[in-house]
Amino acid sequence: MKLNIQSAQEWAGRLSTWCEWIGVAGVIVMVAVTCADVLGAKLFLLPVPGSTEIVSLAQVSTIVFAVATTQRHKGHISVEMFYAKMRPFVQALVRAVTSCLGLILFFILIYQGIQLGNGFLEASEVTATARIPFYPFAYAFALALVPVVLLLLIDLVDALKELLN
Repeated sequence: MKLNIQSAQEWAGRLSTWCEWIGVAGVIVMVAVTCADVLGAKLFLLPVPGSTEIVSLAQVSTIVFAVATTQRHKGHISVEMFYAKMRPFVQALVRAVTSCLGLILFFILIYQGIQLGNGFLEASEVTATARIPFYPFAYAFALALVPVVLLLLIDLVDALKELLN
């Protein structure tokens, strides 16, 4: 069993690293488009068409693809002041409950992201100026949360193992 959990952790780690690099690419796109827009508008009176839309979509991509890495590094907010004072059994119980709640939340988010993408695809929704289709971003949103679910599942299994020992 330990080998399977360990390989799942490695797989989730690799996935979250890929997600992290996609987020980095999003930041690079935001910086490049913003610089090109400002320089184009100020120096050549030629702003980048749809720059606001491009930067907005890149922001969403950057944020959602960073969630898995944050989960992997345990960087989400927790109240250590109370958690540290709890007994190990209660800590494991709290981790199990929060992992379950997180799993439910992220399963719903993945489902809703897929539904949103289907709706965007069906309606052929695009951005107003640049005419960028929305549906790939909704599907990417759902895909980016898959490693988060895997990491939460691993956390849940670890917490349940602690509870049973």
